[in-house]
Amino acid sequence: MEKNSLDLLRLIAALMVLYSHQYALLGLSEPLFLATTSFGTAGVSIFFFLSGCLVWTSWNRDPHVTRFVQRRALRILPALLVVCAASVLVLGPWLTRLTLAEYFSSPQTWRYGWTLGMSTSKTLPGVFQGNPLTFAVNGSLWTLPVEMLCYATVASVGVLAAVFQASRGLVTGLCLWGTVLMASIGARALGTHFQIHLDMVAMFWWGVIYGHYRSAALIRRDWVMIGAALAGFALLVPQGLERTGMLMCAGALVHLAMRVSVGARLTGPAGDLSYGVYILAFPVQQWVVQESRTHGWTVGVCLLISTGVTLLLAYFSWHLIEKNALRFKPAGRPS
Repeated sequence: MEKNSLDLLRLIAALMVLYSHQYALLGLSEPLFLATTSFGTAGVSIFFFLSGCLVWTSWNRDPHVTRFVQRRALRILPALLVVCAASVLVLGPWLTRLTLAEYFSSPQTWRYGWTLGMSTSKTLPGVFQGNPLTFAVNGSLWTLPVEMLCYATVASVGVLAAVFQASRGLVTGLCLWGTVLMASIGARALGTHFQIHLDMVAMFWWGVIYGHYRSAALIRRDWVMIGAALAGFALLVPQGLERTGMLMCAGALVHLAMRVSVGARLTGPAGDLSYGVYILAFPVQQWVVQESRTHGWTVGVCLLISTGVTLLLAYFSWHLIEKNALRFKPAGRPS
């Protein structure tokens, strides 16, 4: 098995999101990454770029829709199901300011379960009521519907390329241009609320392009399409220069992580904790913020406690849930 540092990079990206959110959840300004964007946005950008590269590679290895969906579902849903159930049945009853009868009779309690269905309801009744970010239980989950949309686009493009027997380089290039155009006009059509979602779809497809051409020689047409798309991303997308800078940074980090093995030695004993950190950190941090109002904890103390508790829970998530679920992944294409 090829040794690389991708698990370490994913973990760093997840911890960047945790670090940024600690400030936001305390009602403070989030620190800037490279003086351009928040650490949270930077971490999510790395996630999407890397995801695009790996998911496209997975599709090319076995371009079968059913098996592709099964693999993606087994990676995302088991741990998410447990986190959502624990939020409703453990965290909520423990921390709500309502009586248990009021809590469990509230439609809002059971609506939160639709988080698994990607509606990402963020609140539970009476939970985190006095925090600066009132009631929010797990705001990080907003990226999961976007991620699932990106998976669907990969399968769609792969199928279309096969049906029309088109050059995959051309098809992926055209899709990248489509995401650039969506990101540039999406805010006008859908409102600025969805701009970050469209930016992340574009970041994912930049990762697809990287994964597609990583081990292939680029011809002149490819260079022209990539250059034109990069110019369009920088000039047409709102905050395009900032997003392009983050894109270049994410690409460089992924490129480096694929070529060095030191990260595998660092993360190997613990396992792949990144997804667990990402989906568990927010509620842990909200609990820490709630406790800090009583104990007068500083930002540093809150960050230390949040990181330690989240890493511990992520360790159990990987070893008890995620790793076991991945054993059911379907085998590759039949020989």
